[in-house]
Amino acid sequence: MKKLLVVLFSVLLLTTRVYAVSADDTKIDLSKYQTSNFRDILKEEEIKEAFDNYSESDDQVTIYLFRGHGCGYCKAFLTFLNSITKEYGKYFKVVGFEVWSDKENSKLLNNISTFMGSPAEGVPYIIIGDQVFPGYAETYDENIKATIKAQYDSKEKYDVIEEYNKAIDKAVKAAKGNAPTIIFWNFVFTAVATCIIVYYNKKQYNEILSKLDSKKSFERKEQNEKKKK
Repeated sequence: MKKLLVVLFSVLLLTTRVYAVSADDTKIDLSKYQTSNFRDILKEEEIKEAFDNYSESDDQVTIYLFRGHGCGYCKAFLTFLNSITKEYGKYFKVVGFEVWSDKENSKLLNNISTFMGSPAEGVPYIIIGDQVFPGYAETYDENIKATIKAQYDSKEKYDVIEEYNKAIDKAVKAAKGNAPTIIFWNFVFTAVATCIIVYYNKKQYNEILSKLDSKKSFERKEQNEKKKK
């Protein structure tokens, strides 16, 4: 009986789809977060701009940078990014989130990093397209440049915020679509489980009665034998 119940429970679980987000999650509205652009971050970290003609536009690839003010590794990454603006500045823009002093930005980092399948263990946490760079080291430099250029040239640019919100829409749609199915399988599971339990209990009850009858029969037999003697 236990094996059958396990199978039924597994079938019930298969009727729901698993997403990196759930229908109960809130979609991300960047206007509600404290963000900084590349120039503002450079000023805050006291890094002098290497290329005066740097500008940002909607055509550029968005680099999402989760950082901490005064973080050495964050500053090293910003210094590297600053050094390539003359050649690559036309390809990217930066949306920065300071997470050490901003709780909402910190929560966002947790949600986004989980969604990307690479939970953040610290900063900087860099997202370019669908690529995650957890932390920064000089060995990342060539890969970062290649990722920026590849995303810029791609016809279908990947934006993690947009994809996160799309995933929530899908989760909501799936939850609504699966509701009747879940209700049906819940009913089936409950009905079958109840029948099995009733059958199992009845079987045990009959076994107990059978044992009692056997005992009574044995006792009567003993009594009859004593009377004969």
